[in-house]
Amino acid sequence: MTKNQKIIIAVSAPIIVILVFVFRDFIMSLSRFLGSCTFHTLTGLWCPGCGNTRSVNAMLHGHFLLAVRNNISIPFLAVVLCGFYIELVFDIFGKKVKILTRKAWIWWTILALFFVYFIVRNFIPAIAPV
Repeated sequence: MTKNQKIIIAVSAPIIVILVFVFRDFIMSLSRFLGSCTFHTLTGLWCPGCGNTRSVNAMLHGHFLLAVRNNISIPFLAVVLCGFYIELVFDIFGKKVKILTRKAWIWWTILALFFVYFIVRNFIPAIAPV
């Protein structure tokens, strides 16, 4: 990726985040067109995607614990994207900083923990989506 492309991403990302925040109510009103989860409707169990829309809505309104409760993957992805963004900004200024690990075993462990979480939340109501 060229330096100009990195600069464009570094400038446009905060603008996009601000626009999403400003228009959050309109964006969330579009969720009425999504429909319900077929897996949850048929089985009564939560699929890995159940709670994502509610998690995004909670994050956009500043309720981070509620976002984690609805689906932990959205706040986790937000943190990872922030880490990559910070690394990109440092890279633009010529400093190589690695905030996020590049070790595969750590990412595989996180993925395995996500799988366990997605199964366990079907049996513990305290961590099921609200």
